This record gives sequence, C-alpha cells and structure tokens, in this order.
Amino acid sequence: MWSKALEREFHRFLGGMSVMSWIGHFLAVGVFGVAVPLRQGLDFLDVMFLLAYACLPCLFAAPLVAESVAGRKTQPPAEGYIAQVATPFLFATFWSILILSSALASVNAANWYGKLVLPPKAILWNIIVLSVAATAFASAVTGWLALNVASAATAKSHARRLFLLVLLAVLMYARMAPLAWKRIIESRLTAEGISWVLLPLSAALLGVAALFLRAGASRRTEEAAGPLLKL
Repeated sequence: MWSKALEREFHRFLGGMSVMSWIGHFLAVGVFGVAVPLRQGLDFLDVMFLLAYACLPCLFAAPLVAESVAGRKTQPPAEGYIAQVATPFLFATFWSILILSSALASVNAANWYGKLVLPPKAILWNIIVLSVAATAFASAVTGWLALNVASAATAKSHARRLFLLVLLAVLMYARMAPLAWKRIIESRLTAEGISWVLLPLSAALLGVAALFLRAGASRRTEEAAGPLLKL
C-alpha cells in the first residue's frame, strides 16, 4: 500500500513538473553549485558556509510540498498524504546532494593542486545528515501547514519566508559575525566535536518532523470524513 502510494505520487510529481520549474532547479545548480563556490574559493569549505548549504533543500522542498498537499486529496488519505510529503522531500534531498557535489567539484577545479580538497569526513557527513533532517522537518511542517491554511499559495509563502530567513541568518552569521563569536561556535564545530552538536540536533529535527507528519496524516484522514475549518 505504502509503496504503491509513493510510486503513484512520484509519477504524478515528475509528470507535473513544468519546463520552467526544471529550468529553475538547474539554474539553482548553476548558481549554488558553480557560481557561488567559484567566488568563495577555498572559503567555501568553511563549516559555517557548509551549514548554510544544509538549509538549501528546505527552500526546494517547502513550496513543492505545499503545492502537492494543498492542491489535491488522495486515496487512501493517510498513505497518500505521506507520499505527497515524502516525494518532494526525496526530490529536494537528491537535488541538494547534486548541488553540494557540484560545489565541491567546482572548488577543486578552480583550486587544483594535484590533490582532492574536501572538508574533514566527520564534518561532511554531519552536514549531510543535518541537511536530510532539516529537509524532513521543512517538508513535514509545510505539509501540516498546507492542511491548515486556505490555499497552497498561502502555505508556500509562509514556508518560503520562514526557511529563507533561516538560510539568510546562517549566511549573514558566516560573513558578518564578530570573530570572537565565530571562534566560540567553531570550536564546537570541529571534526572532533561536530557530531556532539549536529547529531542531537538532527535527531531532534527528525523527531519533530515525525510528529508533524503524523499530525498531518491524522488531519487528512479526518478531512476525508467531512470538511474542517481552515485558518
């Protein structure tokens, strides 16, 4: 049942992607996967900059989830709803990995000294885990929000503002925070200590995402029995 719902939703999701939407996503790869890393150079490998990139898939997933959930109902309601949230989540996760891979390739291509330059493995894997957890959180929250507002447009606008503010806050901190503050934070975001910070944060985000996903599935099931009040 779950696999069939996910398969149906995946085909519907890909079939509903417009040419302009694909262009926008590939443009994001060009900007965040090539242009920004080339401009930043080796500074791109700074842990705070990588944390900003961990937030990127939230911006991809949120509007896609809002459009999918608010645009139509599914049968069976709970399984269909979870598939509506999971499909954009998987798409955004794949796209974020593509952007990160392109960014690392661009940095190495522009700064090649005969050896591949990457962040420490512990930092890279923690960034990926946090990105997946943050995307799951963004998808689940947006899905629940789309069930509780009047339209997909309202859900998309609220979700975009929220996660864009998070992304901008991380980027502005990376560029403008006082050096003393950076040292305090970065002392905890080393290869030796980053897991103690990001793994609990990722686990918390996944836990909250599971609660929102369950709440959304329950509401969609109740909705199938009759109309509910929208905010």
